Amino acid sequence: MIARVCLAVLLLVAPFEPRFTVPVGFFRLSLLEAVALPCFAVFAFASRRQPWRVRSSPALMALALMLGVALISASLASVDPARSLKFALRLGAMVTFAVLVSRLEDDDLKWGFRALTISGSLAAILAIAEGLGVRSLDVFLGVFREIPFNVAGIRRASAGSEYPNLGAAMILYALTAGATLLRSRPWLRASFIAGLTLGLAFTYSRGAWLAGLVALVGLAWLERGRGRVAPILAYLAVLGLFVGREEISQIRFGGENANDFYAAAYEAPSRHELRPSERVVIPVTVTNAGRRPWRRSEEIHLSYHLYEHPGRPLVDGPRTDLPRDVPPGDSVTLDAILRAPAKPGEYLLMWDMVHEETTWFSGQGVKPGTARLTVGEEPGPAPSPPPSEKAAIAAIPDTLAWRPSRLDLWTIAIRMWAENPFFGVGPDNFRWTYGTRAGKTVFDTRVFANNTFLEFAATLGALGVAAFGAAVVFALWSGVRLAGTSEAARIALLILVAMLVHGLADYVLGFTGHYLVFGLVVGVLSRPATAESR
Repeated sequence: MIARVCLAVLLLVAPFEPRFTVPVGFFRLSLLEAVALPCFAVFAFASRRQPWRVRSSPALMALALMLGVALISASLASVDPARSLKFALRLGAMVTFAVLVSRLEDDDLKWGFRALTISGSLAAILAIAEGLGVRSLDVFLGVFREIPFNVAGIRRASAGSEYPNLGAAMILYALTAGATLLRSRPWLRASFIAGLTLGLAFTYSRGAWLAGLVALVGLAWLERGRGRVAPILAYLAVLGLFVGREEISQIRFGGENANDFYAAAYEAPSRHELRPSERVVIPVTVTNAGRRPWRRSEEIHLSYHLYEHPGRPLVDGPRTDLPRDVPPGDSVTLDAILRAPAKPGEYLLMWDMVHEETTWFSGQGVKPGTARLTVGEEPGPAPSPPPSEKAAIAAIPDTLAWRPSRLDLWTIAIRMWAENPFFGVGPDNFRWTYGTRAGKTVFDTRVFANNTFLEFAATLGALGVAAFGAAVVFALWSGVRLAGTSEAARIALLILVAMLVHGLADYVLGFTGHYLVFGLVVGVLSRPATAESR
């Protein structure tokens, strides 16, 4: 009894990991990791009379091999091996959890999946509220995430997680588990699927959307009875209505990232000569070269960056409002206010559209409009040489933002793997080194490879990704064998399939709740047939 309660508690809090950490010995652990440690001890004590099955489980053996590779990789890492070692120990926690779960009884596991259904449902409720504009939740959600997330100005629900894709994954696990557990109650199941699908939709996670559909198709294949397609129809109905209603969803289906939303072309005089501190009006024609209208209500403005030196922006200019909405392909001429610096010299002027509180267009890879600005007619030192336009433009992404596409990240991951083919660059080191390999001095260290297999290939090398792949294949094979006789195995198999499909476009196993869910499903699928309920 104590094991099932502990498992339920652990999975109830799995989606909600606060950003703060707690000191434990030489390490700082997340709150969820601190909760997991005593739970592991409880599982070990409760199952102390049962035989250890690691040697008889190929999936667990493969995970153990992956852990060994991770420890070696961390010791060889050229960038912060201590940080890599900490992440390797997290993989050790995942393996330990999988081993402990493999020793639990079937009834204990059902408690865990019910708890996962409840916690994922709570995450879906948060996602729906955030998606509907309940901004009073932002203080609470700030405990789990650093900042709110937007795509083209539309809020992406994070659902109580650090990132929207993580929240989407947790809702996905609950959707899969709940749809299986509610098989005997079709109307309740349809309502449950509709609600969680709406929460999933508000995360705008396309990988999770596809994974949800694949999991429900797998569920229909396993059930093979009347009403088996009803969950699929409910899922597609809600998601279809959402995509049909939300313009941004339609655009995201047609493009990789926000570069498709933010695209502009500028026409303006190429040179200006002003007196120090002079203020003039410059006509600038801007064309919406993207796939989404610029709406006045969304606070999209024209501004500029003034460069005194290629690597240092001097000032950003005042905002100029749009006179009207600008649809894709349309142009508008704006009377922009240009203020000359007080210091004489040669400057580089870069016209740039800005979506307030979201992004500069140049930060999404859009080339700004450039012009020379000469400031003179005042006594003082001779003007400095004009800055290199090419160098200044190259500095823009580092100064404002660099948003690599998935293809960029996958290409970098493959290069990392080629450079370190056997043991990779070290656990968790992709996000700390990918920008350097792309020639960037400033980059977001919260970005992963956005593909689970390429992440492990880059960080753990061929040996690590092969061990991970073997664990997955063995677990899938076992799940197919056991799904017909065990509800717990059926749920675990479908969640694993959903994780793999989602993992083709995102990477979530670097976060505690998700690697615990992965350990849970592998552990369930590593149990012998005699341990399953018939």
